Amino acid sequence: MSDLPSHVPKTIVTIHERQDLFPTSETIEDNSEFVTTTQLYDAVYKNAFLPMYIAGENGKIINFNEKFSNLFGFLPSEIENLKSSDFFKTNDNSFISFIENRNDKGFAKAEVNCIKKSGEVFPCRISSVFYQSDNGEKRFMNTLVNTSDHISARWNVAG
Repeated sequence: MSDLPSHVPKTIVTIHERQDLFPTSETIEDNSEFVTTTQLYDAVYKNAFLPMYIAGENGKIINFNEKFSNLFGFLPSEIENLKSSDFFKTNDNSFISFIENRNDKGFAKAEVNCIKKSGEVFPCRISSVFYQSDNGEKRFMNTLVNTSDHISARWNVAG
């Protein structure tokens, strides 16, 4: 490993040669080097370039990254009391279809309309995947892409 350049980051996850693809809680307790599912998802969304949030089955926001709060204009302390439905035009057909697909397949993506704290509605692409936390809670990890600038650029080129 000493041949690696100094700018290569140290590993945060240790890969084991064990055949346990999905370690049990007993295996994790026996070996503190295993990263739990929750730790893995936390690392993914906290370091993501895109706005991401985790919601429970009831829609309550469990966790989110800074880009998510910036996108919608809420302070982190304000988001803690909100549900996913507070950020989307839930009566739009595209959102209804998105939820139906996600609930049916366990994952989905769609173009939906979002709502900022100011009330401004803007277009967004959302992808969502179902997973189960280490303690058995059903959760959805969601990634958003604001498409407002992309749409404006298309109008400027076409118009």
